[in-house]
Amino acid sequence: MEHNQRFQVHLSGMIDILSNHLYNEKDVYIRELLQNANDAITAREKAHHNFSPSIHVSLIKSSDSPPTIVFEDNGIGLTEEEVHQFLATIANSSKGEKTFGKKESDFIGRFGIGLLSCFIVSDEIVMVSTSAKTNETIEWRGNADGTYAIRRLDGIHFSPGTKVYIRRKNVNELPGDCFTLEALRRALRKYGSSLQPAITLECQGREEEINQWSKQFADKDALLRMSRSDILQLGSNILGADYQDYFYIENKTGRTFGIAYIVPHSIHMNAKKNNAVFLNGMFVTKECQHILPDWAIFIHCILWTDELSPVASREDFYQNDELKHVCESLGEAIKKNIITLPDVTLTKLMHIHYLGFKALASQDDDFLSFIYPYLPMRTLDGEQSLKTIFEKNNVVYYTETVNKFRQIQDIARAKQMALINGGYTYDVFILDKLAKILPDINLFYIDPMELTDSFKKLDGIEEAEYLALVQAINKEMDDFKVTVEIRRFEPIDIPTIFIHSNQSQEDRELERIAEASNSLFGDILLSLQSQEPERPTLFLNMNNTLIQKLLQSGKTASQLTTIVQILYIQALLLGHYPLKKNELEMMNKNLLYLLELI
Repeated sequence: MEHNQRFQVHLSGMIDILSNHLYNEKDVYIRELLQNANDAITAREKAHHNFSPSIHVSLIKSSDSPPTIVFEDNGIGLTEEEVHQFLATIANSSKGEKTFGKKESDFIGRFGIGLLSCFIVSDEIVMVSTSAKTNETIEWRGNADGTYAIRRLDGIHFSPGTKVYIRRKNVNELPGDCFTLEALRRALRKYGSSLQPAITLECQGREEEINQWSKQFADKDALLRMSRSDILQLGSNILGADYQDYFYIENKTGRTFGIAYIVPHSIHMNAKKNNAVFLNGMFVTKECQHILPDWAIFIHCILWTDELSPVASREDFYQNDELKHVCESLGEAIKKNIITLPDVTLTKLMHIHYLGFKALASQDDDFLSFIYPYLPMRTLDGEQSLKTIFEKNNVVYYTETVNKFRQIQDIARAKQMALINGGYTYDVFILDKLAKILPDINLFYIDPMELTDSFKKLDGIEEAEYLALVQAINKEMDDFKVTVEIRRFEPIDIPTIFIHSNQSQEDRELERIAEASNSLFGDILLSLQSQEPERPTLFLNMNNTLIQKLLQSGKTASQLTTIVQILYIQALLLGHYPLKKNELEMMNKNLLYLLELI
């Protein structure tokens, strides 16, 4: 015969899960106590009670006992039935809700699990609560061993509200220890800075209001009226950085809004995002990674929302459709605000955050159409803005890789071509887009192979004269999979030009990796090559004096091959190509040969 059984909760195990696995922030019990107090106040306000909401936190120190923290609110309180229901059964009546107290059923939905977090730092929790519904006062006393006691306090009149007492564990090192004035003040400011009830901290007879200045920012209308100095001060207080520029943002629903600070220094693309988010006034996280688009690395935000769902620890948000929509909407708001920035500010930001702006421009044609004049690019004359490049030149060319830029930069300079190096992050994507969306600008992609079409071939007599020599040199160069040709081209001071196609570059890199691998893996890599890999070309410039003297020196093909091989190695090194094993051996062999001739 089957019997239904109930799960048994092992409280010490639960505490271990809370302190070591669920929560990253060890002072989370301060947040939970603030949340319970705020939820109770919200519930009393919804019941149309006329009162001034407040949360009072006391730090009581004594020479003969550990310090005690007392949380007191004037919220709706708990009846005896509610105490039994919500504190005797862990996490009862949560109903799957994960918002911070904006629905009627939520103000007390996680009271049990929230209060349980106090066992992280205390062996005993005492709660005294007076219900605004019944005026009865109940004391609940819970212990870390899983036992608890409940009693009515009859004959004593208390105002509606709840007091929670937690006494510090008697241990030397306590994670999340907030039993000092500075630590408690810091935790209250972190979690409660945007809560609307006044939060007062008292210690040894001295009181201070924690959120009097900061809570006004959580009101959208008030936020728009705040002074520049106050906005910058808030960013420093919450995000821990000094900002110079900012703008206001909100999503399409208007339920997520805040301040977007522009980071005043360059930042790595993979750096953690510094975005502080408050959900219904309660601080959730300062490192929300998914509330802004990935390209918005130059923005740090303080945001207030009531439409996102926190994870179980309430230290981040679920990556669901709501978060995705908020992220997309805030991204649109950032783009619109950037467009309205003054030219001076925009130019300054571009120098600092050009990579983030390029990331955005590469994804958004409308934004690119506006921002492209400010984007910096590498050219033959150094780094210049696209505005400067297009103003100086009627026709502009660009390469898709750094290697291709290096291959033709000397020829392009001799031909007085305007050439952009499109091999840096996002540049070729941006230039490809601009070539399509800006019909009035003559912007063209160029491949090094195109420039070789302008190289003049030798006349018939010269070609016949050097045919046998070129064939002999190419036979010797066959091991290096490169073809040698003689042409005439400008500039005349360049003896050689080394031209690689995309395929020949890939083949070369594949061979180099195979050489550095074990034989099995190397054979696998080489099997990926085509039967006849495409070869690069080393062009010898017949207009160059050195090449003329070499070819007309009367030296043997073997001797000339040695010189050509040295020129080949020089071209590789100038092009920043890593040498393969046989090329390195050839370089050393030819250097020794030259030393012997001296």
